[in-house]
Amino acid sequence: MSAGGPVPDIVRIVTGPVWLLPQDAFTGRPPELPFTALVERRLDSGGWVPEDGVPVVRTPGGALVLPSLASRHPAPVPAAVRRLRVRLVSPYLLDAEHPDGVGFDAPSWTVPRATRIRLYPLPAYPFPPGTRLLRGRVRRVGGTAVAGATVVGRARTDGGHLPRIPEWAEYAATAGDGSFRLPLRRVGSKSPPPPDSGGPDDPEAEWFTVTARADTGEASVHPTARTVRDSDQLIEIP
Repeated sequence: MSAGGPVPDIVRIVTGPVWLLPQDAFTGRPPELPFTALVERRLDSGGWVPEDGVPVVRTPGGALVLPSLASRHPAPVPAAVRRLRVRLVSPYLLDAEHPDGVGFDAPSWTVPRATRIRLYPLPAYPFPPGTRLLRGRVRRVGGTAVAGATVVGRARTDGGHLPRIPEWAEYAATAGDGSFRLPLRRVGSKSPPPPDSGGPDDPEAEWFTVTARADTGEASVHPTARTVRDSDQLIEIP
């Protein structure tokens, strides 16, 4: 374009880069499983459309950088603010903490903060052989499957149950049919001692607390290691 010519049809709408720091909740490291970063722009109608041509760079350390967001669809008026979002999509992992993606306004006079994204394993996640998995399903009372719910497993601590090791947590997310596979790699709690007893009722038992959370609420169940091994778990959210 020569000086004094028309405004180009690609306009810079963010002054600095957008940083995303994805983490596989199972490994605790940047994900090695495939995923796609989708950049989208909100329309005046409230819908979302792909924002074509926006580069997404993955650094050697696993961060995702959008170094220069630009739009082929200039704002209708100068300096108009647009709403953009980035969604990470994978058949193996789900960003359950940002169900609508990571959003931000543009243009921005400051560089957006780096956003940490914890990606929860979906049922298709290829867990290593021998991983103890609790299989189950999350639904609302009445029978409707809950997609995109988070499922968190811990050693049980209520009712006098005695954790064997320091506090830990494992994570999973539900698929479209409400199903999940939750890894439980660490040991559960001991049974509480019965009244007037010097020890737990069943010293070999392992107890867990598994909590499912969705936008409508949450619910918890308390399986044992035997339950994990022998049956599927149903969790009903109000």
